[in-house]
Amino acid sequence: MNYTLWIGSYAKKEERGIYKVNVDTENEKLNVTGRYAGVENPSYLAEAGGYLFVASETMKGQAVLFKIDEEGLDRRAIAEAGEMAPCHIYAEDTSVWTANYGGSVTKYERDGDRLTKTAFVKHEGSGLNADRQDAPHVHSVTPFPDGLHIVVCDLGTDTLAVYEKNELKLVKEVKTAPGSGPRMALFHPDLPVLYVINELNSTVSIYKVEMDGYMMHLDTVAALPDGYKGVHTGADLQFSPDRRFLYASIRGWNGFAIFDVQGEGELSQPRHVEGAGKTPRSFYVLPDAPYLVTAYQDSNELALFKIEKNGLPIFIEEKVTIQEPVCVIKKGEK
Repeated sequence: MNYTLWIGSYAKKEERGIYKVNVDTENEKLNVTGRYAGVENPSYLAEAGGYLFVASETMKGQAVLFKIDEEGLDRRAIAEAGEMAPCHIYAEDTSVWTANYGGSVTKYERDGDRLTKTAFVKHEGSGLNADRQDAPHVHSVTPFPDGLHIVVCDLGTDTLAVYEKNELKLVKEVKTAPGSGPRMALFHPDLPVLYVINELNSTVSIYKVEMDGYMMHLDTVAALPDGYKGVHTGADLQFSPDRRFLYASIRGWNGFAIFDVQGEGELSQPRHVEGAGKTPRSFYVLPDAPYLVTAYQDSNELALFKIEKNGLPIFIEEKVTIQEPVCVIKKGEK
């Protein structure tokens, strides 16, 4: 089988920083099949309705709209985020949201080939870690299963904020452990459970959720190997194709924590697999094939892992060179 991925990276505007990559699972090969310019630091990508939406992680802060066609990508519109450093983007139908590291969330609407900012909310506060939590630092926007809300991870204030998604009206705030730095959120597809990877202490937190935006903390599990004392920052979360395992990537240590998903969504103590590069910023698990593709930001490469029956991802000596890759999503998927 062949799968097509979009890769976001850090690049100058004139550089081709958006990559199109083919994953050939039969031959276990990665191939770069396209590269596209037109956005400075296209660090995170989202696809919906035949368009690719790009977060331009710059001091100016923009969302950029590309039409996906047979030739690749055609840039159509740019909208100002109203905040510095959009570092995550989510899209569905014609609606788009960016998480702005400067401390805010922006909503946009696409009307044909136009993209317009329609709502904006600014966070306030700080956290325990003076170096990393001097101010709000919003890191991700994730849709609630009810279709009505989004959950926003604010690394700077140790907060999970639930908003009504269309007008960004605040519904609920949940404080995480002081100094934890919530980064990315992932809902279980079948259970009323949310998982959050905390960047600053490299843990995974588990929350019970309900359809009205309600969240309650259940547990937090350490992701690092016992005895590790070096630099570390939690990065991303993904499920295995059969949802039996949850993977967490950890930078600094540069490996994966593998949790068994149990019963009502509880997590086992993790097993660990060392990675194949430096700084695993983002990774993607193919939805119906036992393969995992990881973007290694600081060693400038994309690496292919095969998932064993026991859930462990094993590097199979297949890489392609990509300059500072930081996002991996599947083409044709929201």
